[in-house]
Amino acid sequence: MGKNRKPKTSVAKNNIDETAKRIKAAQLAIVIVSYNTRRLLRRCLLSLRKNPLSVGDFATIVVDNASEDGSPEMVKKFFPEVYLIENDDNYGFAKACNQGLKSIEAKYYLLLNSDAAVMGNALDVLVSFMDANPDVGAAGGMIFTEDGHIQPSTLQYPTYWNLLFARSSLLSKLPIFRWKMEELRKLPEDVSDVPALAGGFIIFRDEALEEVGLLDERFFIYLEDVDICRRLKKAGWRVVFNPNARILHAWGASSKKRRKKAFWWHHMSMFKYFQKHYPYLLPLNIFLFFGLVAHFGLWWTIHSLTGWRAFKKEDSRNGKSR
Repeated sequence: MGKNRKPKTSVAKNNIDETAKRIKAAQLAIVIVSYNTRRLLRRCLLSLRKNPLSVGDFATIVVDNASEDGSPEMVKKFFPEVYLIENDDNYGFAKACNQGLKSIEAKYYLLLNSDAAVMGNALDVLVSFMDANPDVGAAGGMIFTEDGHIQPSTLQYPTYWNLLFARSSLLSKLPIFRWKMEELRKLPEDVSDVPALAGGFIIFRDEALEEVGLLDERFFIYLEDVDICRRLKKAGWRVVFNPNARILHAWGASSKKRRKKAFWWHHMSMFKYFQKHYPYLLPLNIFLFFGLVAHFGLWWTIHSLTGWRAFKKEDSRNGKSR
């Protein structure tokens, strides 16, 4: 990645510039953002040891967002080959990813959730696919949940209409509207160009990032993946789903511990997305903002009364990427 994007100052306990000096350039850089997922992070790193890239060299960078469960200590003790960046606060997913992306020069960059585990030759599949298709700016693969279901990993661009049928929408919990949600989240059966990919398992080409920039840090968490894929497509790069690359994902391992905050962040990221991409529709965006706030309030009321029992089954089948 270009030197012009190297950070000038550190926002971490161990200086990012010093980390960058220790990390040698690699064909593939794997960036993992960690936040209080020690057990699953260990599983993730063990899966990389078990299923390493064999068609080139790779480096793994863990960016820890001030975890309090001993995650950084675990990485230092058991994974000396992993480069660790420790933040003194939770800077969010997009900003932490960018820290990792800026810390190393690589041909390809893979964002991998800390609650994921690489399966088989997933890394080889993605790197070989990118090598064979130089017009692809980003690619992602198949994601399986812990209970064996396939988690939708391709995403649609949000619109004022399809937002009503998103997985997080209360309307989608009603049987009469559930078909629409499932239609929006349906995965292609083969290698296919798609609008966007889930940020928990996505590989980027360095040249593509050089052209469109890194993740937009106005998104604390959620929607940063849709946003960067949209920018890539606009710049002429392909965004492709390849089901032959597979991971296991314990969805929401970080966010489920703070469900209320996570849901609020999702709503606010959605508002910021519409502000960014449809700034000329200000009156509609203002209406959207109050609609999102009202939806959050209704969701939280139901959550408080039911303990989320009404939606747990849906969550297990259709988990979010983080």
